[in-house]
Amino acid sequence: MTLALHHPNDVLPDAFKERKALMPMWGANPIAAEQWPQMQATLTQAAISDGALAYFHIPFCANHCVFCGFYRNAWQEKHGAPYVDRLIAELAQDASSRPAGGRIQAVYFGGGTPTALSANDLTRLLSAARQYLPLTDDCEITIEGRISHFDRDKVNACLAAGANRISIGVQSFDSQLRRRLGRHHSGEAAADYLRALCQDCDAVIVADLMLGLPGQDDEKWAHDLDVALSLGLSGLDIYAFNAFPSLPINRMIEKGALKPLPDLATQARQYAYAVHKMQAAGWVQVSNSHFANPQKNERNRYNSAIKTGHDCLAFGSGAGGCHSGLSYQVQGELAAYLASTSKPLSYIAGVSDKKRIFGQIQGELDRGSLSLERLAAYPAALEKINEWQTAGLLNIDGQHAALSIAGRFWSPTLTRELAVLL
Repeated sequence: MTLALHHPNDVLPDAFKERKALMPMWGANPIAAEQWPQMQATLTQAAISDGALAYFHIPFCANHCVFCGFYRNAWQEKHGAPYVDRLIAELAQDASSRPAGGRIQAVYFGGGTPTALSANDLTRLLSAARQYLPLTDDCEITIEGRISHFDRDKVNACLAAGANRISIGVQSFDSQLRRRLGRHHSGEAAADYLRALCQDCDAVIVADLMLGLPGQDDEKWAHDLDVALSLGLSGLDIYAFNAFPSLPINRMIEKGALKPLPDLATQARQYAYAVHKMQAAGWVQVSNSHFANPQKNERNRYNSAIKTGHDCLAFGSGAGGCHSGLSYQVQGELAAYLASTSKPLSYIAGVSDKKRIFGQIQGELDRGSLSLERLAAYPAALEKINEWQTAGLLNIDGQHAALSIAGRFWSPTLTRELAVLL
C-alpha cells in the first residue's frame, strides 16, 4: 500500500539532509556554580507571571522502552511514597518564599511514568499542587501515563483530586511493533482501554502516535490513524521518530532484531497523509504535532505555552524550568535529590533577550505560521524565509508566512536554522 497524497509539494524529503530539533537549553548563558545561591534566591523570591506553567517530573519507569531517551530509574514500589514526600516538601518550601502574584494556567505531570505511583500518592501530589500553587480556576492539569500502571480506580482517584486531562503513550496500535518497542499490551487492548476511557470519563483524553518506526510501512500507519480516529479521543499527538544516537533501538536495528528505520521520504509522506486524514475527519491542527477534536474540550495549554517561552516552575528530580529570566534544572541524580533538604539544582543559566524573542518565533512556527515583522531586524533570516518559499516550505502573504504541510514536517529544522541566524 502507498498512501495517496493531495499534492506532490506536500512531501519534500530532500529539503534538508536531516530533521534536527532545537535543544531546550539553546540560547541560555550558563552561570558559574559559585553564583548559584544568589541566583536561586532570585528564583524563589520572584513572583510568577500570569499564564505561567508548572511541571512535575516522576523519574521512574517499569522498563526502558527502546525508542525513549528519558529513562532514568527503574520503578520499585518502595520509591513511591518517599519520592512524593520529597516532592511535596519541595513544593511547600517553594511556596513559602514565593511572593504573591501571578497565576498558573497549566500543570503537567510527566516523566518517566507518573502513573507508576499509587493512587494514594498521586492523590497526595495533586492535592498538594492545588494547595501550594496559585492555579487559575480553569487550570489544565495533565497526567501523563501508560496503560500498564493506570487502572480505572487510579484514573478515578486522579480525576477526583483535580486532574482534568490524561495523556496516554501509545506509539502504535500494531501489536507486533508494540512488543518490539517494549509495550506489554496488544494494540487491541490499547484501543479498548482508550475507547472505554473516552466513553466513561469527563476528562480530556489524549494519545500519541509515532511515525517512522522500524518496520512501520504505509499500511500500518494508515491503520494506526484509523484506529485513533475511532476511539472518541479529545486530542492526538503525531510525532516523527528521531533516532538519537544513545537510544537502545539503534543497537537492536544494528543486530537485526528490528527492521531498518523508514527513510525521510517515507516519514514525510506519512506525515502529509496524517495531516490530510485528520483534517478530513474535521480535526483542527493546533500545532505541528498536535490535533484537537473540535467536539471535545481540548486546549493543549501546557504544550503550546511551553514552546513560546512561558515561565515554568519545575519540581522533582530531573525537572527543568524557567522563571524570572533564569532557566534551571533540578538535581537528576535520584539519591541526591531524596537526600536534599532544599531545592537541589544541577544547572542555572541566564535567558537572553534574544532567546525571549525567539520563544515567540518558535511558538508561532509550532502553530504553522510566522509574523515577518518579528524578523525585521534580521535580514539574513528574511532572506532564508524567501529561500524556503521558493523551496515550497512556506507561503508569504505580506508580513505573514504560513508553513506548507512539508514545511510543518520540517519545522524542527526550520526552527533550528532560524535560531542559528538569530
